[in-house]
Amino acid sequence: MTKRVLVVEDDALIGLDIAQQLSDAGLEVMGPAVSVAKAFRLMSEKTCDAAVLDVNLGAETAEPVALALRARRTPFIVLSGYSREQHPPGFQGAPMLLKPARPEELVALLSKCMAEG
Repeated sequence: MTKRVLVVEDDALIGLDIAQQLSDAGLEVMGPAVSVAKAFRLMSEKTCDAAVLDVNLGAETAEPVALALRARRTPFIVLSGYSREQHPPGFQGAPMLLKPARPEELVALLSKCMAEG
């Protein structure tokens, strides 16, 4: 069964690139969602097995999405240009890659998170 991954990224080009990398790795992609509202809409339509979250989405952060995923026990990774110290508390302890991440690093970390569960 194909794993479904939610992508939350406000930069359209980066979001599409991440989606393509994950699709190329054989994953089903939900999104990219450019806002918290869009992410929640996608999450209400289908369940996801994991997520890739950008921290800053323009005027908001993806922290509400991170908290919702934690409540559902859905693993996620953080893909950000900011250091861990600059992230809201909802991202604490989540696996993280700095932008720009190499596709093989992204897929490997996401696969590890899904395997751990």
